[in-house]
Amino acid sequence: MGQNKIAVVGAGAAGMVAAITAASYDSEVTLYEKKARVGQKLLVTGNGKCNLSNKKMDAGEFYTAFPERVEKILHKFSVNDTIDFFDKLGVMIRDKGGYLYPYSEQAQVVLDALRLTLSELKIKVECEYEVEAVVRKNGGFCVHGNENLFDKVIITCGSLAGQKKGAGKSGYQLVKSLGHQVNEVVPGLCKLKCREDFLKALAGVRCQAKLTLFVNGIEKQAESGELQFVADAISGIPIFQLSRTAAYALLKDSAVTVKADFFPEMTDAGYEDFCLNRLDSFQDKTIIDFLLGMTNKKINQVMISLYGLKQSDKVNDIGKEKMVRLLNEYRKLSFTVVQTDSFENAQVCAGGVSLAELSDNLESLTLPGLFFAGEIVDVDGRCGGYNLQWAWSSGYAAGNEASK
Repeated sequence: MGQNKIAVVGAGAAGMVAAITAASYDSEVTLYEKKARVGQKLLVTGNGKCNLSNKKMDAGEFYTAFPERVEKILHKFSVNDTIDFFDKLGVMIRDKGGYLYPYSEQAQVVLDALRLTLSELKIKVECEYEVEAVVRKNGGFCVHGNENLFDKVIITCGSLAGQKKGAGKSGYQLVKSLGHQVNEVVPGLCKLKCREDFLKALAGVRCQAKLTLFVNGIEKQAESGELQFVADAISGIPIFQLSRTAAYALLKDSAVTVKADFFPEMTDAGYEDFCLNRLDSFQDKTIIDFLLGMTNKKINQVMISLYGLKQSDKVNDIGKEKMVRLLNEYRKLSFTVVQTDSFENAQVCAGGVSLAELSDNLESLTLPGLFFAGEIVDVDGRCGGYNLQWAWSSGYAAGNEASK
């Protein structure tokens, strides 16, 4: 390892680990951050608890055109390496069913440990400093506004996710100025806004469901878990998992719908038997009483209204045929997606620098000595600690290689 001078542009999760790794290998590191403090976005991860990683870790948990390349990066700095890394920083890890959190379940603890390590390694941290240009000079790189020449540069300036409207674009502009392509960027892990007016009546309701995403009538993806309703959108982890697929489809003006199955644990035959038995047992009840106990009462009320019925209507009067059609709707209630939530409210972004333009160590194939890591790269993971693991792994890979 040499005495390289390295600039790291962006002090998020990936940037801090890249800087710490490079400094650990005796490189002289300067870390640039446009915000007032480093690692601000880390504080909101995992609802403030910081889901650091996940025991179930492989490339299949990521959206990427190059899964084998992602697998190599994850192998360079694995989940066990993440646990060891934070253990050395004094951060104990709690395993919650494979989901890894700091034992305190406080994101602040993780950030404080990383900040302390930056200080201990004497990494120069320049906050409120927006790098507007990186220029090739004398075999190295000059960071705009700084007279110092660096041997290597690592770009880790994140994405548009969680940024105020209009902010965050400078990182992509910097990438383009260095001759790299930026694949189309869309919000990921976010709510899906829908056309249906009845969502107002369901606001605040949470329930278990299987959600299936259709694009132009063709099934594209299905997820199960807790569905959450808000006044104009559907939310919850399964919706977050569907959101990037929906976002790219909407970008092409495709028709996007999500169908909800409120009885995902039942087979079609099992549900049919359940419905027929219920009709035989409760045929003398009003429809609102007949549906009592099946799903959330607000969902039942909406279903009754959508079918043009009154809550006081008797099941006998409605008739078996219409009741069966109504009950079948509980397995395919449809939502018309009109847009994703904003970048500001998204947890991550899809898109960014293509792995096709980078080496297995995330070094530019056209500008040797230039590296990328974290969200700026076109790799995004599912909910559950995957995006932070990508930040740790890619930050390590770039920081380690840049030090050579």
